[in-house]
Amino acid sequence: MCPHILIMKRFFGFIRQNKLYVVLFAFVLLINSLMLIGHMMERYLDEPESVQSVRISDRVPPSVKMSQEKLKELASGNPVLYVVLAALNLCILFGMFVGMIFDIYFVKRWIKKEPLEINIVPHAPPRWNIADVIRVVLIFLSVGYVLLILQEFFITRIALLCNSNFRMVFNTLVMNVVGISVIWYFIVKKYGQKISAVGLTSKGFVKSVCYAAIGYVAIIPILFGIMIATFYITEFFKVQMPVQSVVRIFINEKNTTVLFFSTIFAAIFGPVAEEIFFRGFMYKAVKKKMGAAVAVIITSVVFSLLHAHIVGIVPIFALGVLLAYLYEKTGSLTASIAVHISHNLAMVVLVFFMRSMSA
Repeated sequence: MCPHILIMKRFFGFIRQNKLYVVLFAFVLLINSLMLIGHMMERYLDEPESVQSVRISDRVPPSVKMSQEKLKELASGNPVLYVVLAALNLCILFGMFVGMIFDIYFVKRWIKKEPLEINIVPHAPPRWNIADVIRVVLIFLSVGYVLLILQEFFITRIALLCNSNFRMVFNTLVMNVVGISVIWYFIVKKYGQKISAVGLTSKGFVKSVCYAAIGYVAIIPILFGIMIATFYITEFFKVQMPVQSVVRIFINEKNTTVLFFSTIFAAIFGPVAEEIFFRGFMYKAVKKKMGAAVAVIITSVVFSLLHAHIVGIVPIFALGVLLAYLYEKTGSLTASIAVHISHNLAMVVLVFFMRSMSA
């Protein structure tokens, strides 16, 4: 048989076996194309003068630094907040000091080629593959776009939908619930494995949390070093650091209900859902095909690209490497979930302090 005919038969056979996902791919591609066209049209219709009048050097990036005058004002106006802020700074400095000690210890072990043996739960060989990861992503994105389309019809009928921050949190929550449900279907129903195959287990819980604490403290100096370098690089090139949408919610939102659910989602539910997908599901599929080292890099790159703007990619990538490393070493998602929750919670607390000080 002619090789070209054989290739065509395989191609059409693949299409027949994956009709639903081909339709979802076309739907996602169409929506993204329409969004790109709309964005280009908006830029084209904008007046040139308005574009030229804004220079990068004129955009002042938000700063977390406070002047001495601001500190004195805070000390006299809100002494409790001032004491808490001082205690928080001391905790950060202490954490960095302990983290550097851990880093020196780990580097010494690495130089001596003494691997860390901290396995808690043996990894269950996954029956799912990279194609299943792509299928989950297509369903995830499709649900998100369907929600956006439906909300355009109901936005005038449901008052709460008029709040864009609520819509963003609600949509992300629904998408994550759907994503976890689809992952459960693939693992349990399609492949007949237990949900513990992704690392969701209570075995060695205390040990995993301890390893998570050590790992997170160890990476604090690295994250600070990356952020300081990033700050000076962006200052040198006069690049504005955009604010993430979720940070905007905590800074600008006035509705306490939206703030409460945003905090719960960002600090708890979001990290759990993301660890199930990125480490438990995606990492294992990539590792099965390409090995652990490649899986760590690929999942960390995707993790950082979906979480941060171009300036924040490197620190989020470093965090992703730690999360994947902990999962690989312990065999449990407990450690990576604990680190993820701790990091997000710390960021939420920091943003709330910034909001309180600017009030």
